[in-house]
Amino acid sequence: FLINLGMLLWLCHWSVCFQRLRKGSEAIAGGNLNHQIDTTRMPHDLRLHAEALNNIADGLNGAVEEKMKSERFKAELITNVSHDIKTPLTSIVSYVDLLKKQEMPNDQAREYLEVLDRQSARLKKLTEDLGEASKASTGNLTVDFQRTDVNVLLTQSAGEYQEKLAAKGMDLILTPAPENPAISADGRLLWRVFENLLSNIHKYARRED
Repeated sequence: FLINLGMLLWLCHWSVCFQRLRKGSEAIAGGNLNHQIDTTRMPHDLRLHAEALNNIADGLNGAVEEKMKSERFKAELITNVSHDIKTPLTSIVSYVDLLKKQEMPNDQAREYLEVLDRQSARLKKLTEDLGEASKASTGNLTVDFQRTDVNVLLTQSAGEYQEKLAAKGMDLILTPAPENPAISADGRLLWRVFENLLSNIHKYARRED
């Protein structure tokens, strides 16, 4: 009787410790990397398993923290570089605008000015895109949701690339969605999505012979 009673108590204790181990495992698997399984008075085999899970959680938690620190550093670097570029770029754009109001001495000078105007505008857009990407990566991007007509926005975006694609021997074919569907979106950001897709088509698509 005493042996059976002792075995029963030991099995009850083992079962309670196993339940503690199972719940701790579920908490860690659910993403709670700060959870530590209490190994107090656990049987030897269960304690070893619990300690291994605690060590895994500590390792994953440290890796996540390092990853987040790296992402924050990268975002701060992009933001700082973008900000540093904006100051001289603003001056360049301003002086180009002033030169455009002046009489150019010859056609070659006007051509150079057009190149400066075009490239400074492109650099300005790239700088803005860099800043937006930095905000998006840190979750600080402001999104202004409004009722947006997808067909209108896509048609306007495509209109800017039709001539460029035609120059490469390609025709842009659009199939507007029926009934002019409207969605809740930030038109400015959605425009950039369409523009990026069309830009990639212009850069990388090839005409079929």
